[in-house]
Amino acid sequence: MSTILREQGIQTIHDQVVSEVAQRWAKAFQCKVTIKTGLEQNLWADPKQQSDIVGWYFSPRGNSMEWIAEVETADTLSNPATRARWEQAAVPGIPMYLLIPRGNKVVAEKLAAAADVQFTSIYQYNFFNGVVQIL
Repeated sequence: MSTILREQGIQTIHDQVVSEVAQRWAKAFQCKVTIKTGLEQNLWADPKQQSDIVGWYFSPRGNSMEWIAEVETADTLSNPATRARWEQAAVPGIPMYLLIPRGNKVVAEKLAAAADVQFTSIYQYNFFNGVVQIL
């Protein structure tokens, strides 16, 4: 799949989806959002938390993680390391979302079941005129 990558420094489909979803969800959830892309590695608070997107709130007593999201591509869904990453990223009691390329939901559900990871929601994405569409 090829697309026009508009943001300066964004070089992969994964990073474009992470960036665009984070921007949209920061507005929708009205919280702070930190992303992990090839360009940015600013983890929200915990260096062990390696999720692609983390929604959180600042508190003087310590930051509060509200939700996490993982973005996968067709290549990463077929990578055996993906299952281990999901297992490590899952935090009990914190909603976890998955974004995958359109048409890969069955594969993602099987992989999640094998990893014993439950996603709050699985969203599919595709591109239309170079813009990410979340389905």
